[in-house]
Parts: sequence; structure tokens; C-alpha cells
Amino acid sequence: MDAIEKKVLTRLAEDFYRPIKAQELAAAMNLPLEKVSLALSGLAGKKVLIKAEEDYCLNPEAAIVAGFFQSHVRGYGFVHVGRDCQYYVGPGSAKGARDGDILLCQVLGREPGKAPAVRVLDFLVRTEKIVAAVYDGQSHLGSVQDGNRKIMIPGRQAKGAKDGDCVLAAVRGWEGRVVCLLAQEHRPFLDLLNIAAKKGILPVFPKAVEMEAAALQDDAGEIGKRLDLRDQDMVTVDGEESQDLDDGFSLSHQPDGTWRLGVHIADVAHYVRPGSQLDREAFKRALSVYLVDREIPMLPGRLSRDLCSLMPGRDRLAVSCLADIDSSGEVIRYQFAETVVRSRQRLTYAQVDESSSSQLLGMAAELAQLLNARRLERGAAYIDLPSTAIALDGNGRPASMGPRESGGPRGLVEEFMVLANELAADFLYKSGASLLYRGNEGFYPGRGEELNAFLARWGCQLDYPPVPRDLQQLIAAIKGRPEELLISRKLARSLHKSRYSWTPLGHYNLAAERYTHFSSPIRRYSDLFVHRQLKQVLNQQPLLSLERDLPRVAEQCSFRERLAQDIEGECLDQKKLEYMAAQEGTLFQGLVVDLTNNGPLVWLENTAEGIAVAGDRQQLDSCQPGDRITVQVHKLDYNTKTIYFACVGDQGKVDSHTEQC
Repeated sequence: MDAIEKKVLTRLAEDFYRPIKAQELAAAMNLPLEKVSLALSGLAGKKVLIKAEEDYCLNPEAAIVAGFFQSHVRGYGFVHVGRDCQYYVGPGSAKGARDGDILLCQVLGREPGKAPAVRVLDFLVRTEKIVAAVYDGQSHLGSVQDGNRKIMIPGRQAKGAKDGDCVLAAVRGWEGRVVCLLAQEHRPFLDLLNIAAKKGILPVFPKAVEMEAAALQDDAGEIGKRLDLRDQDMVTVDGEESQDLDDGFSLSHQPDGTWRLGVHIADVAHYVRPGSQLDREAFKRALSVYLVDREIPMLPGRLSRDLCSLMPGRDRLAVSCLADIDSSGEVIRYQFAETVVRSRQRLTYAQVDESSSSQLLGMAAELAQLLNARRLERGAAYIDLPSTAIALDGNGRPASMGPRESGGPRGLVEEFMVLANELAADFLYKSGASLLYRGNEGFYPGRGEELNAFLARWGCQLDYPPVPRDLQQLIAAIKGRPEELLISRKLARSLHKSRYSWTPLGHYNLAAERYTHFSSPIRRYSDLFVHRQLKQVLNQQPLLSLERDLPRVAEQCSFRERLAQDIEGECLDQKKLEYMAAQEGTLFQGLVVDLTNNGPLVWLENTAEGIAVAGDRQQLDSCQPGDRITVQVHKLDYNTKTIYFACVGDQGKVDSHTEQC
């Protein structure tokens, strides 16, 4: 494969397999059309590319594929090649690839239900390795630690860093250079920032992006052009530490007996224009990333915490969804509008819990219940799996850990946002716009036999593939039963993950034909893109310019979401290990949730999970999912983020046939 062919593959992989014409590709790459056309023809002849009329795109079914590498903490990784297609790279087979590298790979084989395995042939793009660390400047040659390795930094590459400064450093071999200095407030949380930095997610923005954001001002001249909703009784509801308040709601009773719900979302698209430095950086990041109890934002603070934050008493530009809803929870009419709003009050979830007797919040709770009941009536199915809440102290150590609260005030706000997302999809679809769909296709094909064999242990069964209402009925049947967590985990793993697409997916869990993301443009590029589409429709502008970008936006947002989930999971696992390290000798009652090659996988009520490897061998060998056993910490592996337990007793075997679903 010659150099031009490799450049063409790289460009197509960067665009996530978006079909492109030879002329467009040559112009984008600043190469002669003749050379690009020759390379495209050669790659199509090798079946690495697909040609449809005048368009070329990479062939995800080819024997040779190119895509972005994403590593896993346990040594393996995946190469992502677009359209939710990924290839497996086994432990030790990545040839030193880092997250974000674009690899050229040979497909080794394809098996139904599994990611095809590949062998790395070449690096098309290599990314810099970035670490977050404390700078050691005590000797004439500075250094930072990269795990167990000491990376030397020559004075000319230190960017003025002094001993003890927090830095981001680029590492090549055993030498590095300081990329930028970090505020000292980051020091207790450098371990979390380092996990993100190694995967290319940085807590700082390029200088050009910060300068562009700093130059933005309140646009007072825009207010007179908009629907003025500043007299509405609007509130925001967020976590206590949240500063990016991008959504709020208002609610009132109409003279005809209907509700008037207003969902008001910060008009980020007014400030972040296509092609700007801010837009390019937001697209690259695609979303905000959450590291236990802090975030790395998608947009600089000038936008996310100021101009686009719906702070009380401040006039803010918004895009609003105004819906009239009858007493059964049915939307009888709605509209979208560019608006100006003014929040009356900023509430936290705790305050909503304490103030639910107020007129507004009482009405909101009543309407949220109606909307939820109507969604359940059409077959929506919610798999309720406990997530983890960890509070860190001022030194970055876990002070407490347990399941995160769900429902309540969070559920109230979520109901309104889900409705606004559904209506945004409906509005764009009826306007003739091509949608950025959000959804999933339901259960993986071919897994029915395995799933029903598992369910039969508790007297349950699903017609496969089940429709959402079947799933809803099963979830209701196991509610409150001892095996609820086990079955919920198994069901969740049998379902496709939600993703973005430019072709219709449906949203299986919501039992919705069409769904999109509209409600968080500060935190998700997908929502920013949808806002641009809405504004084009509202202003009767042509949609073609945005619709050309749909495949690229869908793939980038899906890919970065998976990357963010990996980072967030690894950060939680790191703090779970630290929390459990302080619990050595403590006895825990655990639930066996799965069987691994190394031993039973045990889940604790504080949400820690680990493998039971020590203790009574006969008891460990006889463990089955659903059994309750007493365990204590045996050892902790910080490299693979794995907890190992010793089994010190059992609480009894699960009775799998006491109750039928």
C-alpha cells in the first residue's frame, strides 16, 4: 500500500466512513485529483473501499480495515470503524497503540455475536501520550512520573514549570515536554485527570478556543427578535455543585384545563457557530466527561458557566419547547421557538425533595407522573441498575460510597427533558429534516436461547426477540424480588447500547419510533447540532448544509460517548479500589452475580464488585448466581482495577423456583 493510499485511508477513517467524492477528497487533502482518483480506484479494486456511483467510503466488511484504537484497562482494545462496528485487538497485540491512534488492521476472522479479531499492520496516525503529573524540578533535569517510569524533561521543554507544579506532559519514550501548567487545585485529583489525559481528554482548552470564548458578549440586540418568556415562573433543578445550568422548566394551568409545560434550553448554538474554533473543539470533544465528582467540560467556562448558564435573575437566550398537555398526559399541541428567559430560582435536588409542597413543584410532580404513566402505557421499559455515587474529600480520597439515588426530583426533571427530546424529533421529522437519531435496536439477535436458559432458573421466560412491552412486564414481575438485580444485569447486557445514527433506529427502551437529543447542548455536541437544525427550520433556512454532516456527527458523538464511558468507569473503579483498601478486614454480605473463569463475581450493596478467589474451595466451586456469601478484601490489583475477595461464609443458596414470573 503506497503513501497516497495510506493518506486516503487515514482521511476516510477520520471522517468515520462518510461517503465522499474524489474531487471533494482531493480538495480536503490538498492533493492532485489525479493521484487521489488513482488511489481510490486501487483501494476499491482491493475491496478496501466501496464505490457507489461517484462516492467512495471504507468497507467495514473488508479484509483490511482502518479505524480509531480504544484501549481497555485489562490489556485488550478495540478498533472502531464507524456504523457502530468494532474489531477486537487481543492483549499484547496492539503494538504499543494508544487511544486515538488510527490503525491499519487485517481481519483474522468473523464469528456471529462477537467482535471480529484483527492484527495490527501499521499506524496511520500516532497520537501523543499525555500524562497529568507533579513536576519534579529539584535537579538540573526536570521529570514527571508515568506510572513506575521516570520521564526526564529538559529545561527548554519545561515551559517554566517549577518543582511541585501540576502539569500536563507529552511523553515520547523516556523523555517528555510540558504541554501546560495546571492549577494547583487539581493536585488531589491528578490520578483521575491522568486516566482521562491518557485517552486524550484534557481539562484545558487550546489558547485560540479560550480567546474566542472570552471575546463573546451578551447579545442584548437579539432579545427584541425573540419570543419573550421572562414573565414565566421558570426554575432550574440540578445537583448542588452544578454550574452549567443549561435546562429549566415552567409550568402552568391553562383556562381550558390543559397544562402548559415550557422546557427551556440554553441557546448555545447562538454563540457557537459552525466552523469556529469553539465549534471545532466542541466537535472534537463531543461531550463533557465526568470524573467521579467533577467534570471536564465540552465548552469553556465563559459559555458553560456564564453566557449559557440559566442563572437566576439573568436574561438568557434559549430555545424553548412549549407543550400543551391534557389531563391524560397526551400532548395536544406544541411549538418550538427562539426565546429569551429569566430563571426565577435555582433549585437543587435536595431542595426539591424538601419543597415538593410548593404549588409549582406539586404540579410538576403530578405532571411527571402522568407523562411516565403514558410512556409505560405505550410499552416503555426501564431497566433500573444501581449506579455508584462516591464523595471525595479535599485530598481526593473517597469519603463515602454507595448506590446513587434515582427517581424523585431527578426523575421529575428527566420526564420533562425526555418529552422535549421526543417532540424535537417529531418537529424535525415533520419539517422534512434528516434526523440525528438517538436510540437502540433492542436485543442482540441470537441470544434468546442463552437468555431464556438464565431466566428459566427463576421461572421466567421471554418470547425472543421480545417487544418492549414484554420486557416491561418481566421487569414489573421481578420488582422487589431477590433476583431482580441479577436479571436486570442480564437483560441490560443482552440489549444493544444506545447510539447516534443518521438512519432510523427506533428507541427500544422508550418504545419510541423517533427520538433525538435536544436538552443538553452545553454538555453534548449532538444536542448542539439538533439546535442548529431546529433554528434553521424556525428561520426557514435551507437544511442541506447541516445534513451533509449528519453521518460524521453521529459517528463522532457515538465514538466519544463510548470513550467517555470507559474513562468514567475506570475513574470509578480506581476510587472503589481506594475505598475498599480502607475496608480490609471488614466483612461484607455479597451477592454472586456471575461466574468468571477465575471465580464467582460478587456484588456488594455499596456497589463494589470483585472476584472471590480465596476461601473454601468447595464452596467457591459450588457458587451459583443468586447465592449470598460473606466476603472480605483479599487483594487489590490497581493495574487491572480489580478487587479480589476471600469467601468466609455463605448466607444460603438462592431458591430459583419459589415464584414464577
